[in-house]
Amino acid sequence: MTENAVRVLLQTLTRNLNDTGIVLDQYEATHDDRECDLSKTYSALVAGHFALKEAIDKINNQLNRK
Repeated sequence: MTENAVRVLLQTLTRNLNDTGIVLDQYEATHDDRECDLSKTYSALVAGHFALKEAIDKINNQLNRK
């Protein structure tokens, strides 16, 4: 049961990472650096995006995956 839960968690985190990456790319393509710097929601999404990546890496490291 735990293996399935970890698999589903990794799938969900990966999907969310991909989705936030797409949104960030689109935002960056349509806004200049100043707009990005001033946007609280953009900054929050960047923080969340990298937290997702960190969580995925920690789980994979715990499972001895690369």
